[in-house]
Amino acid sequence: MDKFAVQVERIAVIGLMLLLMTTILFGTVVVAWSLIEDLIHTRELVLEPKALFDIFGLFVAVLVGVELLKILRHLLAAHEVNTTLVAQTALIALCNKIITLNLHDTDWTVLAAVAALILALSAAIYALRGTSHSSHG
Repeated sequence: MDKFAVQVERIAVIGLMLLLMTTILFGTVVVAWSLIEDLIHTRELVLEPKALFDIFGLFVAVLVGVELLKILRHLLAAHEVNTTLVAQTALIALCNKIITLNLHDTDWTVLAAVAALILALSAAIYALRGTSHSSHG
């Protein structure tokens, strides 16, 4: 039964990786297309800040996909979830939220919560790196 579970896990992870790779490729095309469209339709050399932030948001979303792919590759190779990679990916996803956040419409409690999450994830990454170095050294 354990061999069957391992095979099902492997098939599921490979399927997720294929879907994620397709999404990453599609997302990369969307980022490039958005950038090209913005450059073509802008009469001035400097883009509007909102257009830049929209492109940055798309860019970081694709980057989150790449990091998720790293997590799946590690899961497939080592049969375990790398918690450091998960925390790093969560931090990147949070950065995406910060980039796309409209500060004029955001309550201070949301900003405080985002700051707390950044601190917590940074502390977790620091602690996880410390434990991984001590176990290998």
